[in-house]
Amino acid sequence: MTKKFLISRDNRFFIAQITFLLALLTSLSPFATDTYIPALPTMAKFFGEPINMVEISLTVYFIGVAVGQFFGGPLSDSFGRKTVALTGVLLFSVSSLLAIFITDVRILWALRFIQAIGGGGASVVNMAFVRDWFEGKDVARISSLISMIMMLAPLVAPVIGSFLLLSLGWKSIFIFMSAVAMLTFLLFIFFMPESRHPQHITHRLTATQLIGSYSRIFSSPKAVFLVLANSFAVSGMFVFLTGSSFLYIEYFKVDVSLFPVYFGANIIMNVALTFLNFRLVKTIEPAKILHVGLLLQLVSGLVLFFAVRAAEPSLWLVFLLMVSFIGSLGLIFSNTVALVINQFHEISGSANAVIGVIRFAFSGAVGSLLAVFHSGDLIPMGTIMGICTVLAYLLFTGSRFARH
Repeated sequence: MTKKFLISRDNRFFIAQITFLLALLTSLSPFATDTYIPALPTMAKFFGEPINMVEISLTVYFIGVAVGQFFGGPLSDSFGRKTVALTGVLLFSVSSLLAIFITDVRILWALRFIQAIGGGGASVVNMAFVRDWFEGKDVARISSLISMIMMLAPLVAPVIGSFLLLSLGWKSIFIFMSAVAMLTFLLFIFFMPESRHPQHITHRLTATQLIGSYSRIFSSPKAVFLVLANSFAVSGMFVFLTGSSFLYIEYFKVDVSLFPVYFGANIIMNVALTFLNFRLVKTIEPAKILHVGLLLQLVSGLVLFFAVRAAEPSLWLVFLLMVSFIGSLGLIFSNTVALVINQFHEISGSANAVIGVIRFAFSGAVGSLLAVFHSGDLIPMGTIMGICTVLAYLLFTGSRFARH
């Protein structure tokens, strides 16, 4: 059986090392989205396209991550976590660099899709690493630690993106993405050990194994309800990510240099509640904390839903509702993942892939609705985010009565 490393004085350095590396790996996707969000209007002008055509590259990225995670999880169960992570990071780095040579927005979509496959395939192994080394509540605790460190990426990414955009142009943002990925690649080679037990690394993956792993997970109604609840909760956040540039820069006329301040407040709240979750999960069951997080998001989403219809909401009202909505994920994400993958130790890579695939597929589909129903006001954003959080709460409620 795979050895478990539980939190103790003797292995804190090891825990700190792998936590930092897994957080860096998970940070690739935030860097791939949040650094170039401030540049969307500029890129639209460069390509000679309306902004919603460039926003599609975000939706394409989410779908590509889902594809990468679909195959990355089972591949990591068969070939090892480290091999899959390194392959994905290298693909991410190369496709990011190629983006600086394009002149057509449709080629941008293609490169973003390839970039996302690499990023998705790499990032899906992070919780598989954790499940290989930890068990029980420690999975939720280490996941919270990783999330807290990883959240530095979306906090600083818009600042970096705005700085690079204003000083060197939008193409420098993709060079930055490539450089971060290459740094991750080198650190993983030298400092990240393989967590998958040698007897479980078969170096082969058949269609039967792939179908078998996923069918086992989908045969658990409780897991399915939790995965869907997580997907809708996170989809609301991706709606905000997709439309945040329009929301603040175009609709509320916020200066591009101040965009990171408004955007970063969401991340600060998310980090604060993630840290709170890290402390609470020592004594409180993850399911109870998850319930509180979903209630917080539900209230925020419903107020936003009605506010955008009743009148033209103020900048500060929308800002506070967004901070509350996005911040609530600090109590939602880690606990949902822990509750699901703790049911599937031997195929934790596949279990985390199911979570990631459905989450990013839903996020891509929901995010595309924002582009389709773009109307120049906040009604589409408020409507979609409100519906997402209602569905998330209802599905979580269903999971409490479902069998394993």
